[in-house]
Amino acid sequence: MKKYLLLFVLVVLTGLGGCVTMDNGHGSSEVKTKRSYVSGRPQLSVLLDMKENTSLPMTLELADVEISAGERWVSLLDGHPLIANAKKLGKGQWFVNRLELPPGNYKTVRFTFNKGAAGAVADNLVREQSLSPALSLNINDSTCLFLTWDVEASRNLGGGRAVITAAAQNIPLTTELAYASCPDINTIYIIRTDSNRICGSWGVSGYPTYLNVSKERNELTVLAARQDVIKIVELSSGRIKDAIKIPMVMEPVFMVLDKTGNYAFLLDNQSNYLTKIYLRSGSLLKRSRVVEKPNFLTLVDENTLALTSDLSQKVLLLSSNDLQIMQVIPDSGGPQGLLVNGDYLYIVENKANNVARYNLNTSEIDRHQVGLGTKRILTYNDYIYITNSRSGTISILLPGQAGVARNLHVGANPGEMAVSNTRNWLYINTKAGISVVDTTSNRLAARLDLMATPLDIAVIQ
Repeated sequence: MKKYLLLFVLVVLTGLGGCVTMDNGHGSSEVKTKRSYVSGRPQLSVLLDMKENTSLPMTLELADVEISAGERWVSLLDGHPLIANAKKLGKGQWFVNRLELPPGNYKTVRFTFNKGAAGAVADNLVREQSLSPALSLNINDSTCLFLTWDVEASRNLGGGRAVITAAAQNIPLTTELAYASCPDINTIYIIRTDSNRICGSWGVSGYPTYLNVSKERNELTVLAARQDVIKIVELSSGRIKDAIKIPMVMEPVFMVLDKTGNYAFLLDNQSNYLTKIYLRSGSLLKRSRVVEKPNFLTLVDENTLALTSDLSQKVLLLSSNDLQIMQVIPDSGGPQGLLVNGDYLYIVENKANNVARYNLNTSEIDRHQVGLGTKRILTYNDYIYITNSRSGTISILLPGQAGVARNLHVGANPGEMAVSNTRNWLYINTKAGISVVDTTSNRLAARLDLMATPLDIAVIQ
């Protein structure tokens, strides 16, 4: 009996290992399992966009979408049909798949239909389209291909024929964009903040983690942590125009830039050093041993830095000029994120699930409890937002008041945050992607699936 029971369990587990199913809200029950990324291979993210908002109950069924760089065709769906419901998608976007392709110049897309917008069409099941411009994929690239479904044109055309087109990414000019780093896949995703849609991606090798973006400098500064390099990406082209090797570093875990964008400050979690680099020449200006296992850094003002160490449970105030320690603030709950707001330094205490408010003038400190696993803190529009990694929430506070005004569920393991001032969106990185909160109502407005876990996010206004 035990033998047959064991055999039954093995059969069940084998069946479960091949595919995971769940309702994704797009009319398809298939969810492809995520695969490990092979470093250096070109990556293509495939997304389905709706051309217009619609409430029509139309369904698109594609048996396959293939792409060709010559005579060989490559499937973009991994053998899973694409089934999309127009009414459920609305005016949204669906992240269909991300896959690795051989390098090449891909010029043609082929659609194989199961059904059109209203039914099967025997004489029009396969359709080819030229890509203009062609999709060029090179080593370390990560780019997007957009499939656009025109539901209104499909209805007008009739006969069950779906109007769908494919196009390579065309990132808008450097305005109203958000940049999200996904280190596990060496990718920076780019999001339009006017529509909260992915509009493209760039490949940045070396495990891209922390970001700084500047419209004036036309630069995205990226810490490539596993290469010990700071990479500077030209926003208008996506080209890496400089790569600055970080000298004498063992494990860079955090980076922040000053307001001019000329100086980078980096924390080394293994050697316990704080390093200051002049980015315009790449020269090391100062290196100072600070505290064991430093993990977060912020600018208090143009002359002062604040640094946390979760292990030693301390917060340090340092001179941004010579990196000398000016003050040590003891902490009892594992400090993580920091925020300067007026005369106060807010300290997120991860282990105690607290936020501490430290008066920079009087050194008085008070605390109150927020969510579980507090991590990062940000202020905008007269509110203070705190991510709680273990409870999957953000806590919303009013400055100067004790207690939490509201807790909002945003997704698993929320971390870094950024704000779009022009659109009043709060972007929050979660395990599955990015959650978007409307700061005028403090309600969840959207979720963006990235098929990867983002680490940092930066917004250009």
